[in-house]
Formats: sequence, structure tokens, C-alpha cells
Amino acid sequence: IDQIEKNFHESTTKKDIDQLMSLWAPNATLTVGPGETAAGVDQIQKFFLSKSAFFQPETSWISDHPAYKVEIAVNGDRGTLHFECHYVDYETGKMAFVTTADLDVARIEGRWLIANMVAGSTELAP
Repeated sequence: IDQIEKNFHESTTKKDIDQLMSLWAPNATLTVGPGETAAGVDQIQKFFLSKSAFFQPETSWISDHPAYKVEIAVNGDRGTLHFECHYVDYETGKMAFVTTADLDVARIEGRWLIANMVAGSTELAP
């Protein structure tokens, strides 16, 4: 499960949509705001490519994800993952974006995948 968080941040930093999409279960959901839910990998990929700042050509962000803000719980083949993301513009060195995510994960055919992700906002704090 910990590898999901690492790969998520690596893929958004490198703008590697294939790596990001490899983390999702086929019937996963992504909620980014009230009434804004993408269902299935095709809709999730479309969201990241068209609406997410991570994959826009004008952004040059690197993900700094504090390890002490990661929480993982496991119950059999199901689990939860919570993490906070700090994105720094590597051209200016300034904080560009701070967000948080709560995920339901599932072990499917031996691999841990994202079943549901709800993104949220947070304040930059220790």
C-alpha cells in the first residue's frame, strides 16, 4: 500500500500518466469536489490529463510528500491510505499547491490498487 503513495507522487512529478493509471482498479472512482466524480480508469485518466494541474504543460512541480503525514490501515484484502501532498514549483522554489487524499485500496490479483480516492484541500502545517 505504501508503494501506491510513492508511485502516485512520482508519477505526478514526472507527468507519467501511464504510471499513475497503473495504480487504479478498473472500476475505481475519483472524487475531487462536490458532484465531481470520475468513474472507471478512462474517466479518471481524462480528468488528470484535462483538469489536473499536475499534468498541464505549464506546471513544473515536484511532489514533496511528508512521510509523517501518511496513514495506512489494512484489514485482509482491503485497506485505507491517507496522504498529504506538497507540490513545489522547481523553477521558483515556491510552494505551488497543497492537497490531501483519502483512498480506499484493495488487493486485486495480488496487487494493491486504488478503489476510491477522495481529494481534498488542506492547510500547510506541521
